[in-house]
Amino acid sequence: MNAAVEDMQTFVSLVPPMHIESAWPSLEEYLLPAVERSNGRWTMEALKMWALQNEKQVWIVFDDSKTIHCVAVTQNVVYPASRMLSIEFLGGAGLDKWAFKLLDVLNSWAKDSGCNGIEATARLGFWKWLEKDGFDKAYTVFEKRFEQ
Repeated sequence: MNAAVEDMQTFVSLVPPMHIESAWPSLEEYLLPAVERSNGRWTMEALKMWALQNEKQVWIVFDDSKTIHCVAVTQNVVYPASRMLSIEFLGGAGLDKWAFKLLDVLNSWAKDSGCNGIEATARLGFWKWLEKDGFDKAYTVFEKRFEQ
């Protein structure tokens, strides 16, 4: 790996709902694998509609050359006794280069939004980064699908 890639500076930005429609073609490719892993719970069109209505927040991680490295989708979830920022979709490459910067921004956003914490549903491979940021392994989600 060359020094330019190792020294790459990344930035994290919220995509305002008013820019979702125009940005969506650049974001879909990052989100598609995560949407497909939802096992039919979500479609790209439904995810976009929720983002347009500000029901979900869309975040991008990019570098100084404006290359996107990650797209993440969060939602504020209100439970009867708690409010959490839920990381629901995430796609990109080079996680080790930007994961902690994204988590720092999401931690700040969650606190500023009055959330009591952050939760995430993710592949088991994400645990090595989430654990380092102070996440606890509360439970794992398994599912069984019935054939139609």
